[in-house]
Amino acid sequence: MIISFIAYSIYLYQNISNGKVTDFTGTEQRVNQELELSTIDQISRYHGTDYFHVVEGQTTDQEDVMIFVNQSDQEADLIVFSKGEWVTEAQIIDNWEEQTSYQKKYQTQYGIRNGTPLMEIVYLDQNGRLSYDYYRLDNGEYDSGISFANKSK
Repeated sequence: MIISFIAYSIYLYQNISNGKVTDFTGTEQRVNQELELSTIDQISRYHGTDYFHVVEGQTTDQEDVMIFVNQSDQEADLIVFSKGEWVTEAQIIDNWEEQTSYQKKYQTQYGIRNGTPLMEIVYLDQNGRLSYDYYRLDNGEYDSGISFANKSK
C-alpha cells in the first residue's frame, strides 16, 4: 500500500509539472508570434485578480522587457513593459528591508494589477503572519499589502 501511494505521488507530481511546461510552451509560442524577441529568459506565473504568465526577455534591439500574458482571457492583448523604465528589483528590496521588520523572506515575483506592474514580496512578519507586500515597479512606491494571522498559536 505504501509503495502504491509513493508511485501515485510520483505520477501526480510528474503530470502537474508537465502541465505547467505545456502551458508555458503555448505562452512562449504566442509571444514569439506577436513580438520580435531575441530571447526569453524566464516564464513564471502570477495569480492576482486574473491569472497571468509573466515573460521576461529581450527584444531584437537588446531592450529588457516584461510581458504579461493573461491566462484568464486568452483573447486579451499582451501587456508589454520596458524594464529600463522601472525601479530595479534590488532598489525595491533594499527599500523594503529598511522599512520592514520580518523573520523570513520567502520569495519575490512580478505581477500586475489594473495595468500597473508590481513586485510581490512574500514573507513571514515579526508576529509570525504570512504577509504579502506589493510595490509599484514604475516608481518603487508601496502599493498595498495583506497579512494572514497564524491561527495555530
